[in-house]
Amino acid sequence: DPYYIKQSYLGEDTITKIIIPEGVTDINSYAFAGLTALQEVVLPSTLKRIGTFAFFGCTKLDSINLENVKFINERAFAQCGLSSVDLSSVNAIGNYSFAFNKLTSLTLPESSQSLGIGAFYKNEYLEKVTFNAPKIKVGSMVFAGCSKLKSVEINAAVVSSEAFLDCSSLTDVTLGKDVAVIGDNA
Repeated sequence: DPYYIKQSYLGEDTITKIIIPEGVTDINSYAFAGLTALQEVVLPSTLKRIGTFAFFGCTKLDSINLENVKFINERAFAQCGLSSVDLSSVNAIGNYSFAFNKLTSLTLPESSQSLGIGAFYKNEYLEKVTFNAPKIKVGSMVFAGCSKLKSVEINAAVVSSEAFLDCSSLTDVTLGKDVAVIGDNA
C-alpha cells in the first residue's frame, strides 16, 4: 500500500517554497513533513485531501490556503507555525491535525461535518472559534489547552469530553439548539 511506504521523514532545512501543480488531488502521508525552513505552499484548486503528517513539523509555515481541501488527515499540520488558515470548504479534520500551532481565530464552514480528537489542541493564541456548520461532530479535547480562547459558538449534537479542557480564558460559550449531550469536563 503506497500510503504506508514512508513511515517517517528525514526533514530538511533549505526548502522554503513548494508549488503543487493544478491537477493534483491528494498529498500523501509525510510528503513534506519536517521541512523546517518551509515558509510558503501554493496549492492547486484541484486539491481535495491532505494525508497524515503531510506537513508535520514545518515550523516556519505561517499560513496556508486550504480553501478547496475537503479532508485533512491526522496530524497533517501538527507542530507547524500556522497563525492563519482558510478552511472554507473543509468536511473533516482528523485527530490532532492542527495541534501545537499559533492560530488566533477560526471559522469552520457550513460544509464541516467532523473535528477529530485534539484537532486544535494547544493552539495557545486561539481566541475565537465560530462554527457555521448547522451540525458537526466534535472529538474530545478538540480545543484543550487553548488558554487564550475566549469565545465559542457551537451547534453539535455532542460536545465531547474535555473539548475545552484548560481553556482558562473562556468566558463566552453559545450552544446551538441541536446540542443534546455535553461530555465530562467539556
